[in-house]
Amino acid sequence: MSNKLILILALAGVSAFLCSCQSGTGRSDDKHSLNSDSVTISLLKEAYLYGYPLVVMHTSMRVMTNVEKPVSGARLLAPVNQIANATTFPDDKFRDVVRANCDTYYTMGWLNLKDGPMVLNLPDTKGRYYLFPMLDAWTNVFASPGKRTTGTGAQQFVIAAPGWHDEVPAGMTLIQAPTDLVWVIGRVQVNSARDGSTIVKSIQDGISLKPLAPGTSKAGTVDPTIPAKSPNDIVAEMSGTEYFKLLNSLMVNNPPPPADSAILKRLKEAGISPGADFGATKFSAVVTDSLQALPMWGKKALSSAGLTGATPVNGWNVNKNLGSYGTNYLFRAGVAFGGLGANLDADAIYPASLTDVDGDAYDGSKYKYILHFDADKLPPAKAFWSLTMYDGDGFMCANPINRFAIGDRDNLEKNKDGSVDILIQHDKPKSTRNWLPAPDGPFNLLMRIYWPDERMTSGQWSPPGVAKVKN
Repeated sequence: MSNKLILILALAGVSAFLCSCQSGTGRSDDKHSLNSDSVTISLLKEAYLYGYPLVVMHTSMRVMTNVEKPVSGARLLAPVNQIANATTFPDDKFRDVVRANCDTYYTMGWLNLKDGPMVLNLPDTKGRYYLFPMLDAWTNVFASPGKRTTGTGAQQFVIAAPGWHDEVPAGMTLIQAPTDLVWVIGRVQVNSARDGSTIVKSIQDGISLKPLAPGTSKAGTVDPTIPAKSPNDIVAEMSGTEYFKLLNSLMVNNPPPPADSAILKRLKEAGISPGADFGATKFSAVVTDSLQALPMWGKKALSSAGLTGATPVNGWNVNKNLGSYGTNYLFRAGVAFGGLGANLDADAIYPASLTDVDGDAYDGSKYKYILHFDADKLPPAKAFWSLTMYDGDGFMCANPINRFAIGDRDNLEKNKDGSVDILIQHDKPKSTRNWLPAPDGPFNLLMRIYWPDERMTSGQWSPPGVAKVKN
């Protein structure tokens, strides 16, 4: 399906939703009332997409901190203001975050800075590539320590809430967060299983997170009411009223940036405002009916919103301006839904592919595919690159060799002219060196180019199309 068709269908769905909400109830014949209802419904739709990043970040924090102590492995869980380290890569059973990577070991921590600043200690990685992006509650990356920006020597960062102005201890660097809620998603390059269990583990052992003020640590607790589901699913199951009540409360300690003043002024007319009691808002029966249908509409709208910032080329959508969204609220919401935790463009660019070079959706039950790179046109990365396989929901696909990604750290076989062919298919080929296993059905692909060079950031290099193998 082409991007244009996806957009047309999405807009058609919006129109159908509005029509069904405005006509079909038979409860009002007043033209002014219908017009007013239409405006309110449009505002609620706008508010749903505007607030989605904040709501899903809060929900993700609840899911991923719902433990008494840190849990390491492929699934990372840790109480608020503590960290957990990945010691293996995620697999097909991993469901905490969509489109997780198989390139780096994560170090993850959710911060609540309301009780005071936290100190992040990073050891000397001796030249190894790593990055520690920090996301505010609205999913913007406000700091990204790492090899690209701060080097690989030992460092200490004081991460403080907005408005904190106390003295910073000598030898530490202050990072002022825009919101109380912060997600730290550290990534350290892993070259092999042995590399991960030795060198990377020693680096992880030197990473720590603790309060600046001694004695302010809190033990973790388990809330049995938090569903054992993905954050996206939990949010999708919220009623419209529940969603907006939560959004209003979250905006108190996680204030929208000043640039959002214009949209907040509009949304206030529909009861969306920091600290406002959305439940006290009185709506007509038409709007109330629409409010009940809003979560279902939101899920459909979000599924295509992440494409709004993409440039289509050769069957790939090359997203730019990730990690810093400004007032592009639709794109921000789509990325939060389909790729929460995206890095800044300078740290990584993520070409995504839903279709082959002919524009046909991928299907491992029907076709075998090949991705060909000319010898001098491999992905331009200053760090490294990879290609990951996902199912239709953004999770990894089970396969007989447990390979979920392939890239330049693998022992790829080259053709005589130096070019490289990646075999993308369900059936096992004679040689598996260049095989990225596909499911027996629909799938999609995501390329990761870490620390892309100027050819990538300027648009001089584009990923080649994935072609069907001709029998």
